[in-house]
Amino acid sequence: WYTGEFAFTNCKPSAQRPARRETLIRELDGRFRAMVGQVEGLQKAEIGQNLLPDSGYHMILYTEFTNREAMEAYQNHPLHLAVKEEMKNTVCGRLAVDYQV
Repeated sequence: WYTGEFAFTNCKPSAQRPARRETLIRELDGRFRAMVGQVEGLQKAEIGQNLLPDSGYHMILYTEFTNREAMEAYQNHPLHLAVKEEMKNTVCGRLAVDYQV
């Protein structure tokens, strides 16, 4: 069993130009991947660009955790909170789905 989360987000107008959005996604992907091994229970983290232009979301964050407790602890981990704070300048509109398999 593992627990995961999909988070769909939009870029603010200042980050919607394709070149800026690609740079932002690359930077965020690096930050989230760097959390693996530093946040207990976080097994995988990656951000990618949504390839469906009509879906209404620009980016997708995918995370996997060892269990639900690890996912809940991640929400308040200092590394995660620091990235969330930085994202406030470039990201808006978020839809998250937590699940367990």
